[in-house]
Amino acid sequence: MNAAQLAQAIILSLIATACMLAVLRQLLPGSSRRLQAAIARGLGQPSRSRGVRAIGVWLQPAGAKAGACGSGGGCGSCGGCGVASVTKPALADGTLPLVFDTKRAARPK
Repeated sequence: MNAAQLAQAIILSLIATACMLAVLRQLLPGSSRRLQAAIARGLGQPSRSRGVRAIGVWLQPAGAKAGACGSGGGCGSCGGCGVASVTKPALADGTLPLVFDTKRAARPK
């Protein structure tokens, strides 16, 4: 294998990895955020060098950088941030009304 073939293999593997990460973030956003938070947490350990910790801080999900609980799942994911849960109003007899989500209506075939 000469240098040109090695460079081509490296570039193609980087492109394939970038595409795989883009698909992962699109199809599994919660899982990819948790994975990103776990990698950032591992790189941000105090025993690591300053450069590796900087990469860990850079990789933190947006919720962790904004001062949230850092779980990467967004507000209300752990139930410990003090946000009141949204409740549906009950009818006079104490039953809950049926609510249909119009965004998930059957698509025309």
